Amino acid sequence: MKRIALMSLLLTVCSTGRPEPVLAMDAGQLRIPTVTRLVQQFTAFENSLIESIRKQDPTALQKLLADDFEMRVGANPGIPTPRAEWIRLSFNDSVALAGVEQMAVHDFGNIAVVSFLGRREAAGDLFIVDVWVRIKDSWRLSTRYASATGDHHFIIPGATPEAPSVEKKY
Repeated sequence: MKRIALMSLLLTVCSTGRPEPVLAMDAGQLRIPTVTRLVQQFTAFENSLIESIRKQDPTALQKLLADDFEMRVGANPGIPTPRAEWIRLSFNDSVALAGVEQMAVHDFGNIAVVSFLGRREAAGDLFIVDVWVRIKDSWRLSTRYASATGDHHFIIPGATPEAPSVEKKY
């Protein structure tokens, strides 16, 4: 029995390809975090966006964006940034994303709502919600909502001041 558990753990470690710890202790219980197929898929899409921006490759970036792409930010929700302007501004290294963490994907058929923490090296982190649409056989980013993270001393209706501990089911 121990041998099967050890093999399962080894397969999980090898298949994640992630440098962070695979095992986590929670109230004395051993948990093995798992990544869903959709989280893996959309992490790859988000990383392709980051890589296209890092390489300043507008052709690769445009293949990932819907024709009507726009971004909206929490500080100015009524002023969208259109596709061409977003591409131009994204090539500014000082604000580029360096990585994606804490992703959740909600699948609605031809639409996927993807939320995550976007890490940045030269600026504060962002909470991002991306709306991806399936166009023919590929996924395209249609809308991005972004807001700065950090100060938790603000009130959002329906939100608790302390982050609740929510057990994820995979």
